[in-house]
Amino acid sequence: METPTRFTLRCLAAAATLLLAASCQKVITLDLQASAPRLSIEGNLADDGQPCTVLLSRSVSYTETNTFPAVSGAVVMLSNDAGGLETLRETSTPGQYRGSTIVGQPGRRYTLRVEADGQAYVAVSTLPSPVVPLAGLRVQKSAIGSNIQALPDYLDPAGTRNYYLFRQYRNGRLNKNVYLQNDEFTDGKPNVRGLGGGGGGGGGSTDADKLVAGDSLRVEMQNVDVNVYEYFRTLNLTLQGGGMATASPANPKSNFTGDVLGYFSAHSVRRRTILVPKL
Repeated sequence: METPTRFTLRCLAAAATLLLAASCQKVITLDLQASAPRLSIEGNLADDGQPCTVLLSRSVSYTETNTFPAVSGAVVMLSNDAGGLETLRETSTPGQYRGSTIVGQPGRRYTLRVEADGQAYVAVSTLPSPVVPLAGLRVQKSAIGSNIQALPDYLDPAGTRNYYLFRQYRNGRLNKNVYLQNDEFTDGKPNVRGLGGGGGGGGGSTDADKLVAGDSLRVEMQNVDVNVYEYFRTLNLTLQGGGMATASPANPKSNFTGDVLGYFSAHSVRRRTILVPKL
């Protein structure tokens, strides 16, 4: 399965290609922020009882192949605000690091520190509390066109800012879009927004992602903190053409310190699966 960070790098390269294609009548000088090799970090810690996993790779120029070299031999440490501390061990898969003792708990604050190439990069993420349950899953016709949308059922808690990230699977196949919602205008209300209906998608859907009656639909809902939400929001802006009005596509807003790509997310995870009915 393609990871979000590696998907980020592929999409930044694609955005650069689109800019070049659009410049046939006007010379545009590109100063791509992802052109020089840089460390890319993807760290995830959920509240599902599983340990933290971190993937380290190296970005490549958009003119090169979409093969991102793994980074081995790094020092990766995870701590929490309860005094927990562990060093993640590299698995048999190069560039993949895995914890063993610290698990995700709502309300806890986690710090991930990565040391590689003589540099240290630090990110902090708080697993939101209380966790908002995914009460159900339905589908509906989209407001524009005749496409079928997933509609997650949840009740937003009143009085607190909440941020949600969704991943969607059709017949076991992951849709590359990362869907986002927040409660800026829906605080304390039941959700009525379908995925892709103004909630923010990455523009990576294909015909293979279009839902039809009889499909198995699985949706994963994550409660994330504001910095993780901002990372994926700025990623989606790039993928949807937010950087097309400037000389170069912007990199997503990482929650790591230092000159690095990627993110660290401590989040809840809730899943629902249904068969898509005929509408």
